[in-house]
Amino acid sequence: MPSPADSGHSGSTRASTRAGSIITLPAHDPEGNQTGTVITKIESILGSVLDDLVKGEVSVSIPYRSRSAIARSRSGSNLLRFPGRTRYEGKKFAAMLRILELSHEALVSGTIVTKRNIYYQNTELFRDQRVVDGLVDDIAFTLGVSRDALNIGLVAGPIFLTMQNGSIIPCGLSHDCGNLIPPTRSIHRIDFGSTRWILVIEKEATFRTLAASEYYNKSLAGQGILITGKGFPDLTTRLFLHTIQTIRPQLPIYGLVDYDPDGIAIMRTYKYGSQGLEHEDSSIVPNLIWLGIRSGDLLHLGDLVTEESSQSACSQNSLTQSSQESLAFSSNGSQTGHGLPRQKPGQRGSGGGLLPLTSRDRRVAVNILKSVCNDESLSIDDMEQQRELQLMLLLNIKAEIQAVDHYGNIADWLDQRLGISQIAE
Repeated sequence: MPSPADSGHSGSTRASTRAGSIITLPAHDPEGNQTGTVITKIESILGSVLDDLVKGEVSVSIPYRSRSAIARSRSGSNLLRFPGRTRYEGKKFAAMLRILELSHEALVSGTIVTKRNIYYQNTELFRDQRVVDGLVDDIAFTLGVSRDALNIGLVAGPIFLTMQNGSIIPCGLSHDCGNLIPPTRSIHRIDFGSTRWILVIEKEATFRTLAASEYYNKSLAGQGILITGKGFPDLTTRLFLHTIQTIRPQLPIYGLVDYDPDGIAIMRTYKYGSQGLEHEDSSIVPNLIWLGIRSGDLLHLGDLVTEESSQSACSQNSLTQSSQESLAFSSNGSQTGHGLPRQKPGQRGSGGGLLPLTSRDRRVAVNILKSVCNDESLSIDDMEQQRELQLMLLLNIKAEIQAVDHYGNIADWLDQRLGISQIAE
């Protein structure tokens, strides 16, 4: 495990003191006040709508660009109108205006509004949290900025964040709640103290369990930082991690996700970014290390997995060289391997923590495999992810993070895994 000493970057990018534990972040937004620019763009859109209403126009419109190339080709227009050509367009127009309004309020007041906050402001309008998530991304794409610039935004551990306004956020005093990760541009300095590792956790419940027990102070691997994006990684969390990796490249960042296709997809989003958001390519964390959960962590759950793992070991070379037709064959459920039976809705597996893959799980796994296979050169990480996905498909199994609690609790498992990583490094 690398020590928390200064990585030796020049003072042109940051000023460091106390052997590098306190780092001043480089100035953000070098081309000017991005916040002011975004406020101006939003006010221009809202002002245009108001002018059209005052003039008594039959319809009003706002600029709109979707992140999805498919959606852009279908719409054939960069405008969203009200009343729209369909009821859906009219409702989408209203939802976009509401998000623009809330974002404007947050930017002007200097506060942070989360996508969850936006959803609960008007649940009837947005219907589902995913609607807000998608519209926020589209608004950011339309304005040519990242979601972070819209003030759309847990971290726990012995670090202190000094903000641009002089306030200090002690991230080790929030118990199980954690602290909301602020936009990176609002952070002036980070005091890492004796931090020796960072753990990015998929599940908020696991984060809260570890934070409540102050695992970040009690780990046998030394003090560390716990971070969660509460499921699929939000941009603020990714930017925060990207910044830490940039200013402290010697500080290892580990990922803890479920052993299922979604878990691997989440880890890959942190590591490589989101394919649908090319304008946010500065938020990747390529040094992220996959700590678990992996197939080897599940061998205790029954002879079934042990036997199938030994049987499948001989099949890995052929699986790696197989065509995508065989992967598609696995994805449609006609061949599920010799693992658990196909899962019915609401049914849990009987393998002591193991669950069978759903049809959706198989589609996600195959899509990731296709993406990996399309890369010109496979890294060691890619090959490891490929192998684990193939095992999932072959054995028809998945498991949540909690499956490793057989060690007594997840803290014991983490101590072992972080200790192994420390020796390896």
